[in-house]
Amino acid sequence: MNSLINRIFHASLLLLAISAITENALADQSDTHPPSPIPIILTGNDIVGPFIAEALERNPGLQAFDLRYQAARESIASSRALPNPRVQLTHFVESIQTRTGPQRQAIQLQQPILWHGKRARMQDAAQAQAESLWHAYSAQQFDIVQEISQLVLDIAYLDKAIAFTLEQTRLLQQLNSIVEERVKSGGALNELLRLQVETQRFEDLVANQRTQRFSAAVKLEAILGRQYEEPIIEFEWEAPNDLIQDSSLWLPSVQERNPKIAILRALENSQEARKRIAKLTNKPDFTVGLNYLRTGDALNPSASGSGKDPWALMVGVSLPIWSKANNAIVMQASLQKEAIASQINEQKLLLNSQARTWIARLEDSQQRIQRYETKLLPIARQARDIFESNFRTNKASLLDLFDSERTLIELETQYWRAAADAWVARWKLATLSGGLWLN
Repeated sequence: MNSLINRIFHASLLLLAISAITENALADQSDTHPPSPIPIILTGNDIVGPFIAEALERNPGLQAFDLRYQAARESIASSRALPNPRVQLTHFVESIQTRTGPQRQAIQLQQPILWHGKRARMQDAAQAQAESLWHAYSAQQFDIVQEISQLVLDIAYLDKAIAFTLEQTRLLQQLNSIVEERVKSGGALNELLRLQVETQRFEDLVANQRTQRFSAAVKLEAILGRQYEEPIIEFEWEAPNDLIQDSSLWLPSVQERNPKIAILRALENSQEARKRIAKLTNKPDFTVGLNYLRTGDALNPSASGSGKDPWALMVGVSLPIWSKANNAIVMQASLQKEAIASQINEQKLLLNSQARTWIARLEDSQQRIQRYETKLLPIARQARDIFESNFRTNKASLLDLFDSERTLIELETQYWRAAADAWVARWKLATLSGGLWLN
């Protein structure tokens, strides 16, 4: 029995040495370090940043993407390893009698060895696949940034709109006392009724705006991963300044840095490695092994070799004779790579159109902000003040005053809608371009 154990031990050492030598000889020299992360370089004097930082830390969806990437990273090491060896033990129920004695047990140890280059290509494919998941993680981050910026700025706009509507409501309530005195003095009742209708309409508008704010706040809290109620407070914010740089600078960055394109490029690299693997299907794989037979004493103890345990080294080779099937595998891999290349072109066109659309929206929002600040709002405020003064002195009707007040509040809310739209467009363009922020 000691002889059996020693021989198995030495045979195991032999196969381990063969595996180690083959591992060093066939392992690819490609870098297995994780790809450099795409930094989220999103800065600017606005109110979105703190919420983004919180979401990147706490959002459970991002944590899931990170774990998938870590799992894919583990597959890189396993892809370059040799296949697991096999040990087979056979016990003869009826011993086979030979000249040197009865064969009682057989032990077979085998180690498959793939054709040179297969494991290297498998490692390339696994590494590119892991890299695609890393870029998917980055793309998910940017998607969350887009969603957060939209929600935060919608909430900020609604806060402004609610404030203006409440101010208008308070003004109407003040005018209500003036009109009541006129009615008591014999004035027309229809003005008081009209005023009360307008007051109720503005109160209904405030209720609707608060519902919209609540809905946006609930969505934002979910993205932030908050497990308890934390009300989204009102923001102090301003309209953005005009861009110093040319807006078209975003376009080349979209082509070069957008993570959705990077995902497809990584998948293309992975498919290229799989294509090279497919081309090796016509190459044979090998198996090295050891066969050991445990033999008892011969019937004639004096016979030569009585009781000795025979063993033998074994080398096997696969026969890839089905060339038609193997060629089909190569063609399949090639077509899949071409399909990904077409997807890259499609994604570039789509992202470029999105970027151009958001550039146009940004420029439009900035022009609207300029018009409101320099022309529309000053004129509307002046007109409102004139009509209010004339109404108090009976030189203007209540209808004229209503129209001036309604015009002003609409322009005020439209101004802040344009300001929010400009901020949203900047964040959209920053995420589409892979983190490029223009001032």
